Amino acid sequence: MNFPPRCRLLLDPAEVEEGGWREAVVSSGDHLKRVLDEYVELGFECLLEEIEAEAAPGCSECFKAGEERLYRVYVRRTGSGLES
Repeated sequence: MNFPPRCRLLLDPAEVEEGGWREAVVSSGDHLKRVLDEYVELGFECLLEEIEAEAAPGCSECFKAGEERLYRVYVRRTGSGLES
């Protein structure tokens, strides 16, 4: 998947707390793309952490059945930390 501008993969778990990120959503596929586009349009940066379906909150059966990569998305306002 190609991520929109100002969206990137999480490299260091400590970055979430130290960088002022907050968890926004767990998603995959087309829905993930729409979510990222919306957050960028609203002036946010997005940090994505690839996770296993079992780590998803609530029912994870749909994520398992879809066999798509699943991401936990963290967001923060653009300019509130180091730009990527």
